[in-house]
Amino acid sequence: MAVFRKIFVANRGEIACRAIRPARELGIPVVVGYSDCDALSLHVKLADEAVRLGPSPASMSYLDIDAVLRAAKDSGCDAIFPGYGFLAENPDFAEAVEREGLVFIGPSARVMRILGDKIAARKALSSSGVPVTPALEDVDDPGKVAKFGDRVGWPILIKASAGGGGKGMQKVFSADEVEESLATARSVAEKAFGKGTVFVEKFIEGGRHIEFQFLADRFGNVIHLGERECSLQRRHQKLVEEAPSSLLTPEVRAKMGAVVVKAMKDIGYETAGTLEFLVDREGKFYALEVNTRIQVEHTVTEMISGFDIIRKMYKISAGERLSLRQEDVLLRGHAIQCRVNAEDPKNNFAPSFGRIAFLRQISGPFVRTESGIYQGWEVPPFYDSLLSKICSVGKDRETAIQRMRRALREFDIWGVRTTIPLLRRIMDNPDFVAGRIDTGFIEENIAGLTEYADYEEEIFKVAGFVAEVSGLGRNVHSG
Repeated sequence: MAVFRKIFVANRGEIACRAIRPARELGIPVVVGYSDCDALSLHVKLADEAVRLGPSPASMSYLDIDAVLRAAKDSGCDAIFPGYGFLAENPDFAEAVEREGLVFIGPSARVMRILGDKIAARKALSSSGVPVTPALEDVDDPGKVAKFGDRVGWPILIKASAGGGGKGMQKVFSADEVEESLATARSVAEKAFGKGTVFVEKFIEGGRHIEFQFLADRFGNVIHLGERECSLQRRHQKLVEEAPSSLLTPEVRAKMGAVVVKAMKDIGYETAGTLEFLVDREGKFYALEVNTRIQVEHTVTEMISGFDIIRKMYKISAGERLSLRQEDVLLRGHAIQCRVNAEDPKNNFAPSFGRIAFLRQISGPFVRTESGIYQGWEVPPFYDSLLSKICSVGKDRETAIQRMRRALREFDIWGVRTTIPLLRRIMDNPDFVAGRIDTGFIEENIAGLTEYADYEEEIFKVAGFVAEVSGLGRNVHSG
């Protein structure tokens, strides 16, 4: 069947490059938008056509709905793929796309509104039989919040009802901290999402962050592709992901997967999404939220399932039925993904930007790189810090870790500081290797994980020198 005449990718960086490839396999031309600082970016070079959206700040380019729609229509596209971030989970954007007669490659605006608000999502999931954490939605009275903390046990979490990425989240350890934490959470949520509504939930000590990838078509067919472990985070941002989780038994996996499938059928979801859970030390699982988009870490699921998830999204959005049944999904081996961010782990993960003086990305058997960078490219200060994703796969977790160690040793990037030295130490950490991890792992081990060997510091200094003498030296020491 014909899929689409032409697709507009409303994103940048590695996910835009990733989205171009399955479209090209299907014979579909791709148009991308770009901001001024991205005029020479890799996604612009890979696409069939590129259209300027506006100045470098995201609010004036990638987040400008009118500019994105105009670029898509003027270039003859009949569908828009949003990727993640920017406008990906914006129901107003999804509605605007459909009003213009284009196809939004993702769930409907109705579903996005339900699941994009954490309070509404909790209610929808709970009514479908999905366990959720004990929570308090009425937080106008700090006294009620304090009583909630006394009842469920401290600490508790204050969360923004909109958005994600941990923005606005406050961990509260006692009643004395409630009033100030509420004010801070509301302020951050208002600035980040334009909505200061917050709620409170029980904090799960020693929790494991485990999420299920699912696919759904418009005919009510839903399958899941197993789980991913995403417990290794810094400031609620994922850094290392793997599939499957070393925690779940086949019985628990089947139980959680069935819960996911039923909930998405009840909600009427379409295309791809992820239901995130927190699993406590007793093995009880609680839903956190649903991500109504492709996830950064979808790669590890692809590597053990054999499915191209974005290709599936294209076909489902074009009206194709899911021909697979759950019993047709066979998961083989173990995959790990490490995020290479332009950040300095030694400096509280401060952003680093500048020109990439030298780049050697990984190659070889059983590894994969998803990247939006190249040697000589200028890392801009305006966007998310993700540069590349390194993925490895093996017959078991031990083999996948071994291959990731090899891949991280091969990956060289000079001119900006990155998370690579930290990732190398994580792969060598005995607790990580043994699977003894939870969401507090990086915070609790940060001192040891940032004890870099001197030669790695010297490499950065040498990179600056090489860049300077070769005329590439602007901002190499930034961050």
